[in-house]
Amino acid sequence: MIVKYVTNTYVITDTYKKLLLDAKDASVKIEPSNDDSTKLVFFENKKHPYEFFIEDDTLTIKLVKTRWYNFLRIGIDRSEIRLYVPKSTLETISVRSNTGYVDISSITCNGAIDIQINTGKINLESVFCQAFNSKGNTGHISLNKLTATQNISIKRGTGKVSLNDCFAREIFVKTNTGSVRGRLPSNMAFIVRTNTGRMEIPKVPIGEAIGGRCEIKTNTGNIKFE
Repeated sequence: MIVKYVTNTYVITDTYKKLLLDAKDASVKIEPSNDDSTKLVFFENKKHPYEFFIEDDTLTIKLVKTRWYNFLRIGIDRSEIRLYVPKSTLETISVRSNTGYVDISSITCNGAIDIQINTGKINLESVFCQAFNSKGNTGHISLNKLTATQNISIKRGTGKVSLNDCFAREIFVKTNTGSVRGRLPSNMAFIVRTNTGRMEIPKVPIGEAIGGRCEIKTNTGNIKFE
C-alpha cells in the first residue's frame, strides 16, 4: 500500500499558555517563531491527519481518530510536526509520543517541560525552564545547554543519556541499560551507582559542592562526567 503524505501549514494568532502535544508516531520539532504568532507545519499521512484547538489556555495537538486508525499499519510513519512558538510565553510544554524524534531548541518555558516517549530520541538545545521531566523505554536523550531553575529528572530503560553544560538545583538520572555522560558545573555534588560499568566523575572537595546535587543510577552502563 502506497502511503500519501501531504504538507499542511497553519498560523495561530490566538494566545495560549500551555502546550499539549500527542504526537503518536510523528517526529516533533519545536522552535521559536519570528513574531507573536504560532506556526504549525504538518507533514502528515493523508488518511491520518492531525488536529489542533485552543481550550482553557491550552493549545492541544493530536491525531484525528478515524475508523481506520486502529487497523494494522505497515511500514515506518514519516509524519512530522513542526511548531514555531513565541519564545517566552509558554507556562508548560507536554509532549507524548510512541515512536519518533522530539527536538526542542531555543525555547523559554516558565514552568515544566514534560516529555513521555516510548521509543525514540530526545534532543534539547539552549532551553530554559523551571523543570524538565522525561520517562521512556528505549532511545537516546541529549540535553545541551539546558537550564532548569529547579530539577532535571530522567528515567530510561535502554539508551544513552548525555548532559552537556546543563544546570539545575537537582539532577536525577536512572537507566537500566546505557551509559550516562557529559559535562556539568564542576561544583555539583555527585551521587552515583552502577551495578556493571565504570564510573568517572569530578572530585569535588568537601564544602565546595555548592552547585546542586546530581544523582545517577544505572544497572548496566558507564557513568562519565568531566
